[in-house]
Amino acid sequence: MKKIMIIFMFLLFATTLATAKKTQTEEPQAAQLQKKAAAKADLPLEKTIEISKDVNMAVVFIPAGKFEMGSPPTELKKDNDEGQHTVKLTKAFYIGKFEVTQLQYRAIMHQNNSKFGGDKLPVENANWHEARRFLKRLSDKTGLKFRLPTEAEWEYACRAGTTTAFNVGTTLDSSLANYKAKTPYADGVAGEYLKRTNNVGAYRPNAFGLYDMHGNVWEWCSDLYDKNYYKISPLVDPKGPQKSNSGHVIRGGAWNEKAYKCRSADRNHRWPKINQSIIGFRVVLEIE
Repeated sequence: MKKIMIIFMFLLFATTLATAKKTQTEEPQAAQLQKKAAAKADLPLEKTIEISKDVNMAVVFIPAGKFEMGSPPTELKKDNDEGQHTVKLTKAFYIGKFEVTQLQYRAIMHQNNSKFGGDKLPVENANWHEARRFLKRLSDKTGLKFRLPTEAEWEYACRAGTTTAFNVGTTLDSSLANYKAKTPYADGVAGEYLKRTNNVGAYRPNAFGLYDMHGNVWEWCSDLYDKNYYKISPLVDPKGPQKSNSGHVIRGGAWNEKAYKCRSADRNHRWPKINQSIIGFRVVLEIE
């Protein structure tokens, strides 16, 4: 009887260990769907675009799909412009693996007005019009079609299949993103506050392989902002309102923001001529 019990306990331990290892190594569902969709379309999961001599830009394939945009009523520190609704994106696209860096921006625009200098730092102090000019010149130079993400594309790419406040879970800490970490969110802990931008890619990516979707710099979207837009927004491929008295959407939070402003659903806005050291952008490459 004792021998049988020992064998049983050994088998139970082995099964538990195997399950734990599987859980630790199992690829997120969003990443699996991403790979399958890219393979089905016969497209690479990641592309490297040469934008000038010795300067490249990495973009990542994002599959078409459906997701819950906005935040649930129970989400801590949610705003009243985040009403949750189902959105369907019918077209796959590529999006920047990182925020546009100062090296990349300078290679195309031949100038850089960022407050915090560094080739690997995200470009900031670039307003919406300047971001669009960068994308126009990049498109002309490469023969490809670059643009800013729509607000829906941005949140879909940020969430990467998650429904929590952040793509890393229910809270954020300074080992996961660059933000004003002195003030905890939910059950999180206080952490280091850098008081400036950090090199792109300094923190772990989300399930789609995208870096810095939370914090570092706010990211311009193509959409105009309207606090009531979600109430009338099309449920398929929304592109924002036709008119606005509030400028354009920015997403993702920044180095100077508390965690709740870096949530996946948080919406913010700025006038298109505003230049700030907290705002940069990320590219979208359309699939022809």
